[in-house]
Amino acid sequence: MINEAPLVEEIETYAQDIVDTVREPLLMLDTTLRVRSANRAFYQTFQVSSEETENRLIYELGNGQWDIPALRTLLEDVIPTSSVFNDFELEHTFPVIGRRVMLLNGRKLRAGSHAELLVLAMEDVTERRRSEADLKAIETYAQNIVDTVREPLLILDTTLRVRSGNRAFYQTFQVSLEETENRLIYELGNGQWDIPDLRTLLEDIVPKSSVFNDFELEHDFPAIGRRVMLLNARKLQAGHHGELLVLAMEDVTERRRAEEQVAKAKEAAETANKTKSLFLANMSHELRTPLNAILGYSEMLQEEAVDRQLEDEFGSDLKKINAAGKHLLALINDILDLSKIEAGKMELFLENFDIGELILEIASTIRPLVEKNANTLRIECATNLGVMRADQIKVRQGLFNLLSNAVKFTQEGDVTLEATRERMDGSEWIVFRVTDTGIGLSADQIVKLFQDFTQADASTTRKFGGTGLGLALTRRFCQMMGGDVTVHSVPGKGSVFTIKLPAVVQPPRPERIEKAVSVAAASVLTGEADTTDSPPSAATYVLVIDDDPVQRDLIERFLSKEGFSVRTAASGEAGLRLARQAPPVVITLDVMMPEMDGWTVLATLKADAELRDIPVIMLTMVDDPERGFTLGAADF
Repeated sequence: MINEAPLVEEIETYAQDIVDTVREPLLMLDTTLRVRSANRAFYQTFQVSSEETENRLIYELGNGQWDIPALRTLLEDVIPTSSVFNDFELEHTFPVIGRRVMLLNGRKLRAGSHAELLVLAMEDVTERRRSEADLKAIETYAQNIVDTVREPLLILDTTLRVRSGNRAFYQTFQVSLEETENRLIYELGNGQWDIPDLRTLLEDIVPKSSVFNDFELEHDFPAIGRRVMLLNARKLQAGHHGELLVLAMEDVTERRRAEEQVAKAKEAAETANKTKSLFLANMSHELRTPLNAILGYSEMLQEEAVDRQLEDEFGSDLKKINAAGKHLLALINDILDLSKIEAGKMELFLENFDIGELILEIASTIRPLVEKNANTLRIECATNLGVMRADQIKVRQGLFNLLSNAVKFTQEGDVTLEATRERMDGSEWIVFRVTDTGIGLSADQIVKLFQDFTQADASTTRKFGGTGLGLALTRRFCQMMGGDVTVHSVPGKGSVFTIKLPAVVQPPRPERIEKAVSVAAASVLTGEADTTDSPPSAATYVLVIDDDPVQRDLIERFLSKEGFSVRTAASGEAGLRLARQAPPVVITLDVMMPEMDGWTVLATLKADAELRDIPVIMLTMVDDPERGFTLGAADF
């Protein structure tokens, strides 16, 4: 008879060795729930010995640390009705190892003739549960952030199914979470997102890029109507979730609508500005042409009054006519200058000039106005003023405007013009200060002081007159030259206006080298020709081409008085005929004429081999010298 005891013992030892290699704690229980054996991991984890464990009820182990209600439920209610159970979660505070979360797995076994045993395996998942809780907290935190974003957001997986959306998405498109999550994006809202452009984006563009921005999508959405959306997306690696696509949607419908309105408004403004420029150009011609005639005739009549010894009878009235005409012409020129600045057509004519001489000239001009209001004018110039390079006409006009205002708003007071050369920021600057003891300005008045067509208040305009353009033009001129004008004022005590300009003004662009002016032409029309000893020959003449009979007569009388022979033409065609019949020494030419304008006449003259060398001087109110010089004019 074979003795099987050693073999059984060997098998049991072998089995125990296997059990001891398992890292999770194991217990073998009999049907009375007494411990038959445990593995090494159990003893080490719960810090007990085999003597304290074997043959004891499980509830007695470790001074009762396993007497847990949930465990009793498992062992006394669940186990008797089942041979296997998995992942029974038990959370308990153990005296030795603290609060832990255990997953219990059990299986009933019968080894040969041995009684039935229950193998109870314990997996400590405390850290896993803690990590899962942390991950859940992070996901909740992230979702809360996403939900605070005002723009709709969708989270898509690689199959383009929606993992989640934010609150703004559900509210904007009026869909629920149940209608959204785990659905293809194209299925959302009864297919309202099945948009060809969106398919192109998600299926063609996104796979090739991890980020895309500002993909514009215009679509009729059933819930919200036609909208323009900017889509922005970014691919993210989201741990165990794998790769996700965050799709953000910005509704720019109102922005696009506003941009369209702005574009239309800009177009309308540009059209209006062109219309205004055309109107001003026409008004320039229509107003300044008769004004020049008034000024010209008044000057001629003044000379004749002197020659005929009628100055006492008519001289005063003629001077008033001439002064009023010049004043009106200055106002028109201010408006046209402002228009040219707005259109970017105002040019700087830079030259070197003596500052002291300019100031003396301005003081001489302004003195009658000073005396009219019983004011005192003081000039204080530094000894080192020297020369500056700037647009002398604009500097003169700016200073004259400031002095005129100071004199106008001061009665029986003091007006001071101070000029200094100062070094600031490594550069030389010329500083002009006009100080008065007049009515002064409030802070509110100063705010609108440099605005076009604006004065301090309506009462100022009624009492003192003016268009409100002088200071606006002065500031524009100063800014064109790289400087500015500022003001400090105290109501009732007076004002200080300060102009700061670079001593050497830099041109805004390379200055155009204009075509040299014909000496003969310049001498004829500027009055600089010395005609005292050698008047022009009657065989030579000046041809005047102008459709305005008054202008023709005025120019003819001026030139005839200087001893020139003059012939006139009332149209471009007539002028060309006269020029071909008998070429003149000089031609004066208006631009704005009916049928054939001055530009066409000039181009025709310069294209004719026999006439091209005749100097042509443009006498016109149209301010486009560059075009004239390009076409071949000698002067403008």
